[in-house]
Amino acid sequence: MSEFLNQLTVSISVYIGMLILWFLVTQFPVYRWRLFFARKGQITSLQQHEMYSCFITVVCFFLIWVVVDSLEFYLLTLDFGLNSKIKTFYLVLMAINTINVVIVFLIHKLSECIFSGSTRACLYMLLVSISVSFMQLIARGYYDYHELKVLYKAVTWVSNLVSVFAMSLYPIRQTLAYFNKEKEA
Repeated sequence: MSEFLNQLTVSISVYIGMLILWFLVTQFPVYRWRLFFARKGQITSLQQHEMYSCFITVVCFFLIWVVVDSLEFYLLTLDFGLNSKIKTFYLVLMAINTINVVIVFLIHKLSECIFSGSTRACLYMLLVSISVSFMQLIARGYYDYHELKVLYKAVTWVSNLVSVFAMSLYPIRQTLAYFNKEKEA
C-alpha cells in the first residue's frame, strides 16, 4: 500500500507539472511575461481573474508539493527519537501548508486578483490538511495515540485529490471550449 501511495504522489506531482505546462503552452503566447508578473490593473476581465487565480494556485501547489515530497524523506532520516520525529514531521507539515495558504493569499493580494472557485476549494482543502495534521500532532506526538493514522491518511489523500481536481477544472473547461469552437468552425 505504501508503494502505491508513493507512486500516486509521483503521479500527482507530474500531473500538476503538466497543468503548469498547459498554462505555459496555452496562456503564455497570449499574456507573455504578464502571466507571471501581472500588476494592478492588468487583470481586466473576470475570465482573466479566473485564469490568473488558477495559475497562481497551480504553481504554488506544485512548488509546495515538491518541497513536501523531498522534505518528508529528510525528516524521516533525522537522528531523533520516534516521538520527536513525529512532532517535527506534523509541525513542519502544518507550517508548510500554512505558508502555502499565505503565499497564495499574498500573490492574489499583490496582483489584486479575485479568488477563483478552484482556488477557494484548494485553500479549504489546505485548511482541512492543516487541521488533520494538528490532530495527528496532538494524538501521536503528545498522547502517543496512533489509532487515527488511517483516518489521517484517508482525509489527507481525499483533500489532495480534491485539490488536484479543483486545479484541473479551469484547464479542462478551456480545452473543451477550444475543441468545441474548432468543431463548430
